[in-house]
Parts: sequence; C-alpha cells; structure tokens
Amino acid sequence: MTLAIDLDDLSRALGREVSSYDVEPIEPELRIHAVTGGVYRVRAAGESLVIKIVRDGAGLADATGGLWLAGADVGHRNYWKREWLAFDNGLLDSLPGRLRAPRTMLTTERDNGECWIWMEDVHGRIGADLTLDDYAQIGRDLGTTQGAYAAGTAAMPDDAWLSRGWLRGWVEASGRNVDSIEADSPWSDGRLEAFRPLRIRALEIWQRRDELLAAVDLVPQTVVHLDFWPMNVAAGDDGTTIAIDWSQIGIGAVAQDLDQMTLDPVWMQVRPDADPRQLERLVLDGYVAGLQEAGLHVSAETVWSWYAAAAAVKYLPLFEHQVHLAGDPVAVAAQEKRFGRSFAQIIASRARVIERAVELGELALGSTT
Repeated sequence: MTLAIDLDDLSRALGREVSSYDVEPIEPELRIHAVTGGVYRVRAAGESLVIKIVRDGAGLADATGGLWLAGADVGHRNYWKREWLAFDNGLLDSLPGRLRAPRTMLTTERDNGECWIWMEDVHGRIGADLTLDDYAQIGRDLGTTQGAYAAGTAAMPDDAWLSRGWLRGWVEASGRNVDSIEADSPWSDGRLEAFRPLRIRALEIWQRRDELLAAVDLVPQTVVHLDFWPMNVAAGDDGTTIAIDWSQIGIGAVAQDLDQMTLDPVWMQVRPDADPRQLERLVLDGYVAGLQEAGLHVSAETVWSWYAAAAAVKYLPLFEHQVHLAGDPVAVAAQEKRFGRSFAQIIASRARVIERAVELGELALGSTT
C-alpha cells in the first residue's frame, strides 16, 4: 500500500536525514474504528517506526451498530482527535509508574484534516503470545501508574478532550436492545444453547445497571486507557509494559480497565479456552500490589468490588449482541473467518464470559445493598 510520506518529517522523526523508505500496513482488515485512517510500519535507514493516522470520521458509516462512531466534539465518547492530542501534549510520554506508551517521535497535522502520530515501533510479546506471568506483571504495572494518579502523587490531567463518563456512554450505546432478549423468538438457534441458562439472571442484573454505574462513580478516579486488551498491551523486550491505541484515554475509575485483561481474552478469542477466574487472580493480585506500591492503600476486597461493578455492567449488553448476531449469516461468517473457529465454539467461550459477568454483577450488587 502506498503512503506518501514527507521526507523532511521522516527525517525529523528519526533524528537524521533519510532519502527513502518502505511502508507496510498493519492489519488493515481490523480497522473498524471510524477515527482510524490507517496504521503503518515505516522502515528507513535501518530503523522502523509506526505512523498512526487519525481522522474526523464523523461522516463515515459504522459497521458495529454505532459503538465506534466518531465524534467531532471533545466530549464525545469517540472524539476523533483524542489520541493525537495525548501524544502531542506529552501526556503519554510522562505517565507515572511502570506502564508506558510508545515513545512519541513526531506529531503532525495535514491539510486534509488528518493528524499523524509518529511513534516508536514496539517490540515484545502481545496478544496470544502473552504468558500467564505477563498477565500478572501487566496488572502490577498498570496498578503502579493508575495508583499514582489516584493517590495524588502524580497530577491528574484536566484537559477538556479527555474522555469522561465513558462507561455510561458505552452502556447506553451497546445496551439499547437488551430487553429484546426477553422474547422467545431469538432463541431458536441451537448454537445459543450455552447462553439460554443465563438469560434470566443477566436480565435481572441489567435492570439494576444504574446501581452498578452509581457504584463505579464512587470509585477513586485515575487516568484510564479503556481499550486495555491483549492486542493493545505488550510485554516489551525491554522489560516494560507498553500500551498502544490510546484513542479512548480519559478519566475513569480505578480497576475500570481490568476486565479487558480478564474477560476480553476469552471474549475476543485470544485465549478462548482460558478460565476468566484464573486471569482475574493473576491480574487483580498484581494490580492491588501495584496500587499499594504507588501509595494507594486499599484492600484487595475493595478493589475486587470495584472491578466487579465495572466489568459486569460493561459486558452484559454484549449478551444481546451475540443472540441477534446468530441470525445474521454474513456476520457469523465474518466472525468465523476472523477467529478461525466455528460460531458454536465462539458462543461457547463467550457464554463463559457472560456467566462470569453475571456472577460479578451479583457480587457487586450484594456488596452495595
């Protein structure tokens, strides 16, 4: 794929003059977010860097039911320029604790409204290559960073473009049709067998979603990533934990990011056969230790209750999405192609996630009554 790069910009990013380069698109088939105009690895003069293009995609169609529609307003859940600003103003180069972002090499704006982030090419284990020990270390490193903000040892950013109230926006956008699964008609597909026993319990917790959101609102605030799943987190070759894709960065609750390292690996088929409870023990034990190391002295039981409320209310709306997905042969085929598994296998692993989300919701609601 051709990407026209200004050689002067490339030379500035690398810190020396270059006269040629090679470009490789990075997983273009997975770019579903409307603000992402492309991600490219650029090689020049024996080095490599990554260019991420963000754009005002407010007028673009969204294939995910509106979950990733872009917004032009700074308060929008998917404000298009958010990640570029986080790199441009130095926030991501000055994170406290041991979590880090790719090093910023350059930020540029183009006449066509695109903004380019020129960043370090991260090397390390990511996605399915992460080990169980990595999960524990990632939890701890995240805890040292988020704990520093929550404990007040690092100044909380207050930029207007940071996302706020993200979880409420997600619940509203993703949960519009949850009540429709009360009807029997969507349940005739035999591939949904693993979901059926969960329907009543899931709906009961969904009816109390405002209580879960209110519980999350009471949790100490920190800087949150909000897309902290294994494909966006690397156990770096340099011994650091590196998070990429900061397009949702904002202010949110301590423990709000954890579910994407405990439930999402199963949901997104990174570790489809994993037990979410095992991942929880690894990630949360590490996270609590990291919080305490950073000066936020809270009990493990308290952190678990915070995690449970956020995880439950976030994942329960996805129950309905899978039920109705079963009736769309094109969407089913796309899922099977992407994950290399049958739809029945995908549903079976995702049912374990919904079961755990239900359990976490019951736990959280029990602790708030």
